[in-house]
Amino acid sequence: MAIVVIATTPGMTADLYDESQRRMGLKGALPPGCTQHIAGPSPEGWRVVAVWESPVALQSFVTGTLGPTISDLGVAPPPAPPVIYPLHAQIG
Repeated sequence: MAIVVIATTPGMTADLYDESQRRMGLKGALPPGCTQHIAGPSPEGWRVVAVWESPVALQSFVTGTLGPTISDLGVAPPPAPPVIYPLHAQIG
């Protein structure tokens, strides 16, 4: 079941985001299991909206790649879990 994920990370900046993408080898690419990724600043921090093929694919990326990378950059994990809900339709 595909899911939509909306995550906000206080303390993340455009420069830190770009560096995290570089370190993860994702500059201009999607990680396995992710079909859509949108990111940018928000009043609360850095916001990412993504579509994942499954909760398992998301969890694998978060624990194996994303978490260690942002930790190495000195960015604290988000204080609240992301909002996750089932995907009904994806157009475009």
